[in-house]
Amino acid sequence: MARSSAATERNAAGGRVAKPKRRPRGSLDVEDIITGAFELAEEVSIPGLSMPVLAKHLDVPVTSIYWHFRKKEQLLDAMTERATRQHHFNTPFVDGATWQDGLRNHFRKMRQVFRDNPVLCDLILMRTGELGPEATHISVDNLETVIATMVGAGFTPDDALTVYLALSAHSRGTAMIEHLNASQRQARGRQPTGVTAADHPLLHELEYRGHLIDGLEFDFTLESIISSAERILAASGVTKPTRTKARPARRK
Repeated sequence: MARSSAATERNAAGGRVAKPKRRPRGSLDVEDIITGAFELAEEVSIPGLSMPVLAKHLDVPVTSIYWHFRKKEQLLDAMTERATRQHHFNTPFVDGATWQDGLRNHFRKMRQVFRDNPVLCDLILMRTGELGPEATHISVDNLETVIATMVGAGFTPDDALTVYLALSAHSRGTAMIEHLNASQRQARGRQPTGVTAADHPLLHELEYRGHLIDGLEFDFTLESIISSAERILAASGVTKPTRTKARPARRK
């Protein structure tokens, strides 16, 4: 919990700044720390998050945080667990009119969630390390839902997994690049592309018409992968897209 604004108000009688009331000893639990860490990360980013700064944000001695998390990596692991649950809650696989629509909606939503939540992107995409048991269960349960839906449409399990992994890599990779580009622009501003009308007439014309030569054509690649999946399905003898009802992911 951040300091109350009342803590900075001046005492009417003496004109002195009133000291904020600290939390009662023992009132800070793990969930409070994780919530506070997310609040702070929204302001300073994951790289800017530190135990002393978090302690100040929560208005507690830093030893109160170290009692639960001995180092920052342990705190980030706990944040990643929660972030994974939030990510899958925000990007459920919802059945569409066809399996193509279901995949389009799911992976567009996945990209948008990461674009809207840089902290989730930092925790889920940019960090290395293994997920805990709960986050792993959530991930594989959601994957099972997508694969079951595609198998119901006529794909073999192998082909369904291949298509899913291609779309997942594209969506996550795009989100990572967009996140890195946004961080660089925030730090240094947008850098010139080096395109000149004299030396690069084609690129100059494209830029003039509003194209970003360092942009990411997300939908083009998305549709290309789906088109490849349609060819795989046609080759297997299933020529008509089948509407299937997605098995809802289990929630704890």
